[in-house]
Amino acid sequence: MYYNVNYEICTSIFLLLLIIISTTTKKLENFQSKIFKIYLAGVFTNNCLDVITCYTVTYYKTVPVWLNYLLNSVFLAIQFLIPTIFMMYIYLKTEKSKQIKGPFLNLVYIPAALGVFLIITNIWTNHIFYFDETGYHHGIFHIYLYINASLYAVGTIIYMIVCRKILKKKQCLLVCVMIMITLLPTLIQFFVPNYMLSSVGTTLSVYMMYLTNENLIVYIDSTTGALNRDAFMFHMNACYQKGMPEQIFILALDNFKIINEIYGIKGGNQLMQMLVTSLQKEYSDSQVFRFGGDTFAITIEEKTEGAKELDRIQRILRKPWRIHETEIELSACICLIHSIHHNEEDLIHAMEYAVTQTKSIGKGQFFEVDEQAVNNIARRTAIEQAMMAAIESEQFEVHYQPIFDTHTRHFHSLEALARLNVPGYGYVSPEEFIRIAEQNGTIIQIGMLVLNEVCRFIKQYNLKSKGIEFVEVNLSVVQCMQDKIYRDIQSVLERYNIPPAMINLEITESAAAYSEERLIRNMARLSLTDITFSLDDYGSGYSNVNYLVDLPFSIVKLDKYIVWAAVKKVTSRKILEHTISMFKDINLKVVAEGIEDLEMAEMITAMGADYLQGYYFSKPVPKEKLIECLEEGYLEKLYAKKG
Repeated sequence: MYYNVNYEICTSIFLLLLIIISTTTKKLENFQSKIFKIYLAGVFTNNCLDVITCYTVTYYKTVPVWLNYLLNSVFLAIQFLIPTIFMMYIYLKTEKSKQIKGPFLNLVYIPAALGVFLIITNIWTNHIFYFDETGYHHGIFHIYLYINASLYAVGTIIYMIVCRKILKKKQCLLVCVMIMITLLPTLIQFFVPNYMLSSVGTTLSVYMMYLTNENLIVYIDSTTGALNRDAFMFHMNACYQKGMPEQIFILALDNFKIINEIYGIKGGNQLMQMLVTSLQKEYSDSQVFRFGGDTFAITIEEKTEGAKELDRIQRILRKPWRIHETEIELSACICLIHSIHHNEEDLIHAMEYAVTQTKSIGKGQFFEVDEQAVNNIARRTAIEQAMMAAIESEQFEVHYQPIFDTHTRHFHSLEALARLNVPGYGYVSPEEFIRIAEQNGTIIQIGMLVLNEVCRFIKQYNLKSKGIEFVEVNLSVVQCMQDKIYRDIQSVLERYNIPPAMINLEITESAAAYSEERLIRNMARLSLTDITFSLDDYGSGYSNVNYLVDLPFSIVKLDKYIVWAAVKKVTSRKILEHTISMFKDINLKVVAEGIEDLEMAEMITAMGADYLQGYYFSKPVPKEKLIECLEEGYLEKLYAKKG
């Protein structure tokens, strides 16, 4: 009988306790944690068989030979497989793991596969072990057990060296320690066969996996005790893989910023903790997620009746809540999404869209992502993909609309307008895709691509020689907020050798209001280079004349709606006349947008507008078509045609 059987019994008991803890602990599993469980089960089985075979080999005369062969064969087969599972876990723990494909992984299985083959054929060859009248004996290939473990250890070290640039130091240190504590007892066993300590090494490696892997499989939000966003993604990924559709209720708390301001961050966190506790009592710990900030998600099987669940959640929200002995009301916008309508890639988009739509309706509202909403999400996704394709190709389509000078009776300047052709939807409105670009952060790249295209156009056709004084380029809210925007613009102009005076930057009132301090700083820097500025869409909202006082605008562009109103109403006409007069008195040039016919053009000209822009002169057109508008005789033909 081997002297170390007590060690084996102790390690088996320890592993059994670890299995119970791992099974009962609330956690969310990913593929790596499944590998850990397989490894844990394999080592536990191996240790138990080690104990059993110690006794059966010691008392081999009282145990049937076939049973001895079977037990030892299974035991040794697991011994061959354990290093494979161990190394697979290590590969999955590194950042490079997702890039390991096909041929390399196949090589990983070869040593273990050879070992299992030797075990299967051992009944005929006795190359690994055999029994005779004197008992149990090692075969000539028994040493391959140690060779197999060494191959995986060396393979892992080589892998770490190859991938050393992307691996973290902690990962390398952890792998080295795990290899050492696994191989050291095995080496001792090699030189002292009566002390089978290999199971001690593998048990220690299991415990190290448990300590490091628990952080990966327990995705708990430290503030509220709910599962976090990563846990939600792993959960939904598992649902998609199993083909189990779910309903997702999203709770976006109303006015939570005010709660934080009144009761402090600590009070706000306390309220969220109480909410999560109530939700977890009603549902289970594995169904409640903190999606981010003051937004939570509850996952429920699709077959559950949604109306009842909505009422259930609303009853929880309506219960009395107390912070610092003060009773407060808690409300939330609630959204319902059906995972069956979305794939894994667009699920997050759908959730964000649902929250935005619900909050736009008002406090305490409910919004279900129905078929129309799904179509809207698909449209948004298509727009984002089209934008990314344009950015990757570094070519963004730009159309141009000419601006008419009422004094010289010629075209004076152009407005550059970004255009996006979305497959399946055609050209979409700039208002739509620019808003999306501002939300996803691509607006900076798009703005620079448009400016590059404008500069190429100016240089290619020598627009100055065609009477064009400058080209207006829109500057978005997000661009206005960038401290380095003036350097980026200067860099593009220098690249194409374009005089700064050939560029006029259009800024909307909303952009001016949103980022006034940074805008003043950036405009002051750009003004020194002779770039000019226009205030766009004046009159489209609650217009503020202060922007024209504080910021160096030289042109004001009147929104088309106040121009159209002047045609219909005498009162609106008077307001427009005085508005134009006021701007001219403070030496600002005035552009009237939305001119659609000759009568409107003549009326606005009589009011004193300096420039006119609209479909009467030309729609926004590609540059080749725009050049035709600048040819001699275009305006004469236009007036003759309308006359």
